[in-house]
Amino acid sequence: MKTCPICFRNVDEGVSFHEYLFEEDIICGKCRHQFVENKKIYHFENLEIHAFYLYDDFLESLLFQYKEAKDIALKDVFLWKKKEEMKDIFRHHECVIMPSFIKKVEERTFHHLDCMLSCCEVSISHCLKKTKNFKQSSQRGKQRQSIENVIEIEEKPPSEFYLFDDVVTTGNTLKAAAQLLNKDKLTKAYVFSVHPHFVELCEKERL
Repeated sequence: MKTCPICFRNVDEGVSFHEYLFEEDIICGKCRHQFVENKKIYHFENLEIHAFYLYDDFLESLLFQYKEAKDIALKDVFLWKKKEEMKDIFRHHECVIMPSFIKKVEERTFHHLDCMLSCCEVSISHCLKKTKNFKQSSQRGKQRQSIENVIEIEEKPPSEFYLFDDVVTTGNTLKAAAQLLNKDKLTKAYVFSVHPHFVELCEKERL
């Protein structure tokens, strides 16, 4: 019997008849149905941001368990349902991941984005590095803008690329990366989830 790595139920629990017959999954239906699909594309300055899911309490808890509790067994649950789509998206583009502070990676013992993407079989670029342990969610107001001062290019960037991150909260990390790699040009970014704060920000900018 296969068990769900999130709740440890049988993976067939909560699965619809169609899902059981045609949709292979590694987590149970009850957990899968808590992933809320996002259907919007967000435009933020020179960024076009595609988010797969809406960030909520469930995803916050799941990401915390994965990243901070170092539960690497969860690495495939995030993008499993999007792996074929990710292969198509990045078929002719490098996947430039947002950098983590090296000491944080060493403490965690794995790069959370590297592992999250492992089931997608995309070509990953580590051309960016973070020089300080700067966490956007712990900053306030204008301090969040200073992320551009802690990201730099470590190696030659790929000629064709899209950006990737796990959560977009303010857009400042992706914006800083885009300015470094693709200054003044439209840059596409793909993220696992979009925070309600960013959705609200984009809606206000349109008014």
